[in-house]
Amino acid sequence: MKKWILMIGIPLILVLTATGIYFAKSNPGKDVNVVKEEQETRTEQQPVVEVDVEVNEKEHLALTNEAIKETHDTINALIGWGKADKFNFKSNLTKLDSLHNDIELIILYAKKDTVKADMENALEALEKAMKSEDVNGLIVVHRIVHDLDGYLNDDPLDGKVWGYTETVSGNAKKALKYIK
Repeated sequence: MKKWILMIGIPLILVLTATGIYFAKSNPGKDVNVVKEEQETRTEQQPVVEVDVEVNEKEHLALTNEAIKETHDTINALIGWGKADKFNFKSNLTKLDSLHNDIELIILYAKKDTVKADMENALEALEKAMKSEDVNGLIVVHRIVHDLDGYLNDDPLDGKVWGYTETVSGNAKKALKYIK
């Protein structure tokens, strides 16, 4: 039995190994090049299409108000309901960057000047808070967005108005006190 294994097994292993080496040397990196060529072809063939979508004023306001609500939900998830005491800037950097981008978009698309000014204050407070790792700045951002969310979305939320916005309170002195 051992003779059969030696007579058939060893030559079979040698043939398979030699075949593998032959194909590896005769086609080096072929699979990698084929994949690269396919990717290059795909990216070259993708046209850029500009779409002009008209959004009426009412829809525009609704989208802005919804964005403010989502921003309020985000900041609530970060520091709301007692989470501010344990907040860690380093472990939440990605979320803060995302929040920063969301606020910039709201500023860009806001139609009301007071909403735009309030969100600019929120952005400045966020930037100051991130730079100095000061959770009080995030609380200012929360209070601005909270008041706007409740007012613009006709939602009494918790019934509290913090008084940090031009839009809701008629002045933003509390927000500006932190920013300056």
